Amino acid sequence: MVYEWNAVRVMACLSIVLLHATTNIEIMNGYIEQPYYQFFRLLLCFATPTFILLSILILAKRYQHQLPPHFLWRRFQFIVIPFVAAGILYAANAAFHYDESFWDALYRHIVLGDFSGWFVMTIFQLYILFFLVKKFQLSSIWFTPIMFLLGIFYMTLANVKIDYFIQNEHFMRLLFVGWLPYFALAYMMGSHYEKIAHYLVRYKFFTVLAVLLAMAILYTNYYLGAQQITSRRIDMMLFVLAMTFCILAFAQVLPKLPFIPILSRYSFGIFLIHWLIQEYIAPYSALLPTPFLQVTSLFLSSLLVCMLLIKIISFIPFSAYLIGKSHQKPSQE
Repeated sequence: MVYEWNAVRVMACLSIVLLHATTNIEIMNGYIEQPYYQFFRLLLCFATPTFILLSILILAKRYQHQLPPHFLWRRFQFIVIPFVAAGILYAANAAFHYDESFWDALYRHIVLGDFSGWFVMTIFQLYILFFLVKKFQLSSIWFTPIMFLLGIFYMTLANVKIDYFIQNEHFMRLLFVGWLPYFALAYMMGSHYEKIAHYLVRYKFFTVLAVLLAMAILYTNYYLGAQQITSRRIDMMLFVLAMTFCILAFAQVLPKLPFIPILSRYSFGIFLIHWLIQEYIAPYSALLPTPFLQVTSLFLSSLLVCMLLIKIISFIPFSAYLIGKSHQKPSQE
């Protein structure tokens, strides 16, 4: 796996765990009335779109001409089945811990994607779209602009508070249409990755300026009243792109950190189970005296527990169907 791709994945993984640490501390102790704290939470929302962007970028780079055999089936096995397994685990927790009907919880978690692994179903829909694009040899000259504009239109509708979107929020979040702008951008980036990677290194300091500009736009909109802490914002797109470019650029020139490939291999399992782990640790972290200590302790402890559990599960036969293959050392497909 390309080192800078691992770096992007790790940054997204750590950001989503940190974001949910702030969320779970607020669940325990109440809303924190600090604008900069809440804006920091908004910035962390770049993680989910970045993970989606990276997933398609890698496919577009690897399979520019021909797809491997069993392309969708392999991804169903090691992405969707672990998602279902995690959904069953979360449903069991809801039944035993919150006295919810197991079957209602199962429907809520797997069909509606009402847990931290929901994005897996969105990514798999985009994998199907990628498969169709390659199978029918669709020209990126026309399909990428159409997909980008269609996704922007969908995101606009989702942000104007239409009743149907509000009533079906979980389903609308899962639907791939709202993520088409990231698909279009990632497809183009992956198809021309060598050139893009070269220019990112050459103009690496401009990527820092892009991050600062994107943060300024987000903060301006946040200050003017657009304070939803969500990744499904149109103004989040520039920040996602800027952060991705910045990480890709500097990961190519800075010394390689040995823990990046390790965390990258654990990232998929961490995405799936970290919220559940945080639910059980949060009551203890919430007892610490300051929000900083509370969030930091929950973030670090849940990350370590997730990695330990994934390592233990990896010794079970067929563990790839529970936590995906990402915990294993990569091999060529």
